[in-house]
Amino acid sequence: MSLRFAAFAASRHLRAGGRRISAALFSVVGVTVGVATLTAVLGVMNGFQLGFIESILEISSYHLQLEMPGGGRLDQQALDRLRRLPGVRAVVPFSEYQLLAEGRLDPRGCLLRGLPAGVASLDAGFAARLALADGTLDLDGPAQVVLGAELARYLGVGVGDAVGLLALGDGLSPERRTYLVTGLFRSGYYEFDLGWAFARLGSEDPVRYGIKIRNRFRDREAAQEVRQALGAGGYRLESWREFNRAFFGALRMEKLTMMVLIGLIFVVVGFNIYHGLRRAVRERFEEIGVLKALGATDGAVGRIFLAEGLAIGLAGSALGLALGLLASANVNGLFRAVEWLVNAAGALIARLAAPIGERFSLFSPAYFYLSEVPSRVLFPEAFLVVLFALGSCAAAAGFAARATRNVRPMEVLRFE
Repeated sequence: MSLRFAAFAASRHLRAGGRRISAALFSVVGVTVGVATLTAVLGVMNGFQLGFIESILEISSYHLQLEMPGGGRLDQQALDRLRRLPGVRAVVPFSEYQLLAEGRLDPRGCLLRGLPAGVASLDAGFAARLALADGTLDLDGPAQVVLGAELARYLGVGVGDAVGLLALGDGLSPERRTYLVTGLFRSGYYEFDLGWAFARLGSEDPVRYGIKIRNRFRDREAAQEVRQALGAGGYRLESWREFNRAFFGALRMEKLTMMVLIGLIFVVVGFNIYHGLRRAVRERFEEIGVLKALGATDGAVGRIFLAEGLAIGLAGSALGLALGLLASANVNGLFRAVEWLVNAAGALIARLAAPIGERFSLFSPAYFYLSEVPSRVLFPEAFLVVLFALGSCAAAAGFAARATRNVRPMEVLRFE
């Protein structure tokens, strides 16, 4: 029997009504909930994780870091060669120092990064990601500094105030310099806003070079191009994969764990499909026997049940993917709707009994350090979710179809 006949027989069975259609609809709803939930959760996780990753790469680590022997500097010709490479969009010299910052309130340790004047024109991605909360990104003066907004709040200073920065000098004696605060920034990453500051790069400071490329996933190819442009030498070149290995590995493990936990929904749905189709095999004992008596093989009959399982998986996956994408695109609206319902119920209870406390909120910028819930669906991941759902449905149907091998046509015709 052809696949066309298997699809026809499966569709007739699914449209038969009664308990059969109820079981099929229940399975479709299960697949829909699983696909929609996993798609929406992954979308929100991607929104948070990719936001952190972009902040780290644009502000902190760059895609490649180049360090010359002894912290030396490239000559202008070598620097121009790097900037002209087709995959490179920015090359920025920088230096870093661990300092103690002093303001009106308690002192706090911070990392001071020295950047060249006019860094906004050299590195557009840095300027775009570093949102100014107050003041300007003015590093033209030798004693001007831009602080993270949370660091400034901790120190009790603002734009126009002076801060003292202390570092260990020669002979382990602390050296203090006073800087004028010209700007406050918010990066979307709390650790940067609490522990980072930017000042003008000194002419004698040992430097490294941060290199940004157009496609961060082509970092190995870009590193090879940089080596070819510089030639042999004692420099060190590192990729963002190397100096962020632990952090990005933790993010990857977090996402994998979440996928496994939510993916258990498909295991439950698979068992429901399996038991539903096994029951269908028992109920259609006579029909299966007649088909086999007419020449249908075990494989042909099994394909009918496999087609039923795939139909359930396709219907549930399509609905679930649509709902998951819709939820991901409107996650903030959904949060506001849930908050409104809970607060409305709380107001009603308060009228009938006693107040339930402060206003309910699913997402608070005060806790999450973001104005709204970020969401970004990666379609390769959505495709894997659908593939996993279809695979679980097909596997359940395949195991259930094995029961048709026990049906003997002669016994059916003799006793049924």
